[in-house]
Amino acid sequence: SKATVSVLYWFNSTTPSLKQQKTKKMHTGLKWAAAVGTGVGLAMGGLEVLDAGVALVYAQCLKYGMPYLTNKVFEASLALVVWFASCVYFTYLDVIRAPTKIQKDHWPTAKEIAECAIPQIIIYTAGCGYTWYQWSTDPSMTVDIPDTPPTFFELVWQVTVSLVVGDFLIYWEHRIMHIIPYLRNNVHSVHHVYSCVFGWAGGWVHPIEDLIVIVAQVIPAVLFCHPMSRWVFCAIWVVLLIDEHSGHDVWWSPFNWMIPGHGRDSIGGGGDPHDIHHYIPNKNYSFVFCFWDQLFGTYLAPAATNVNPYKPPFIVERRTPEEISELLCQQLAAKKAQEAKAE
Repeated sequence: SKATVSVLYWFNSTTPSLKQQKTKKMHTGLKWAAAVGTGVGLAMGGLEVLDAGVALVYAQCLKYGMPYLTNKVFEASLALVVWFASCVYFTYLDVIRAPTKIQKDHWPTAKEIAECAIPQIIIYTAGCGYTWYQWSTDPSMTVDIPDTPPTFFELVWQVTVSLVVGDFLIYWEHRIMHIIPYLRNNVHSVHHVYSCVFGWAGGWVHPIEDLIVIVAQVIPAVLFCHPMSRWVFCAIWVVLLIDEHSGHDVWWSPFNWMIPGHGRDSIGGGGDPHDIHHYIPNKNYSFVFCFWDQLFGTYLAPAATNVNPYKPPFIVERRTPEEISELLCQQLAAKKAQEAKAE
C-alpha cells in the first residue's frame, strides 16, 4: 500500500546505510586520532618550551656563575645561602606570631635563637670560606662544568630520584641513631635538645651526625646528576630540612599538597609530622617524605592529642623512646581524667 511504501521510504531515508555507518566510524576515529595527535604535539611542544627554559636558566648560570661554579664543593656555599634565607623566613614567622605555629604555647625567644643561630653561622661560613681558599690555591678543587644543559625531563627525574633515595638513607641513619643507645645518648641527643623546634634548630647537630647526613644526601646526587640537577636538589633539600624543623605548618610544605593530600595518608613530610618526632622520638623519622615511616610502621599522624610532655625548649633528661611514650600516655590519661572531672 501507499502507507507501507511511505513508511519504508522514511525508514530508509533516516537510517544510515552500512557504508554511511563505516564512514561515520572512520570520521570519529580520525577525530580521536587528531585529538590525540594534537595533545601529543602540544605536550612535545610544551616539553620543548620547558627544555628551552631550562637551557636559558643554565646559560645564565654559566654566564654569571663562572668560574665559581667549578668549585668542587660549590653546593656547600649554595646550601649555606639557602639555609640562611630559610631560617630568616621562619624566624620572621616566629616574630610576627604567625598562625601557622604548631606548638602555640611556646615561641622561641631572641636569646634561644641567638644561642642556636650564631655558632652555626660562624662554623658554616668559616667552613665554606675555607673551601673557597682551597679552590683558589689547589687545582684539584676545580671541576669541569658541561656546556650542555639537562633536558627538563632529565632535571626532574634526577632531582626526584635524589630526594627519594637520599630520604631513604636519612630515614635509616636517623632510626639507627635512635636504636643504638650510645649514638642516641652521645651523638643524636645534641639535635634532640629541642623538643619544640624552630628554624635554626634544624642544623643544630653533632659534627659526626652532620657529616653522615651530608654524605647520605650527597651520594645519589653525585653519582648520576647533572650539575644543574645537583644545584636544584641541594636548594630543595635544604629548604625542606628547615621546613620540617621550623615549628610551623606552612601551606607549601609537602605534607599539605603532596598526593594524596593533607592528613593521615599524606606521603609528604614537613613541620607538622616531624614536629612530633622531637617529643615522641620513636615516630616520624623521615625528612622529605612520610611514606618511609608509613612503610616501616613508625608513622604517627598529626592530631590534637599529640602533646609535648616536656617544658620547651630543652629536654633536660635523656630518656629512651619507651620512657617517653609511657610519659606521654600518663599525661594524656591525666588530661582525660581532668576533663572527666570537670564535666
